[in-house]
Amino acid sequence: MAAPGFTAPKKQTAPRKKPAGKAQQEWNGGAYGMPQPGRLIETPGSCITPGCGAKADTLDESDPGLSGWTRAGVYGSREPDRVWCSGLCAAYGIALAELRLTITARRKAEAARKRKGSADA
Repeated sequence: MAAPGFTAPKKQTAPRKKPAGKAQQEWNGGAYGMPQPGRLIETPGSCITPGCGAKADTLDESDPGLSGWTRAGVYGSREPDRVWCSGLCAAYGIALAELRLTITARRKAEAARKRKGSADA
């Protein structure tokens, strides 16, 4: 119920859909209804791409097959720099490398944060 002095909008029925035009049929192949499930995406850590996660020092970076791959590492980590086939795999690898930071690197990072925090105050 609408408040006094106001009128509630009338319910409108959805307009009937017109049959798909030629351009729309060309765009989606005449498909309609619920979309089909997309392609299967491998979860990080179970990537089946050959060479994904390999130590970067063991690979020739001038190899054109590595074009578009990501080299990532974390300073102070026990994990060496590695080469990843995609950004998703690289993010997974960086997270693992951060978990494997050495105690000394963790202490230095915490001390730097404290110094920065006291300088901002």
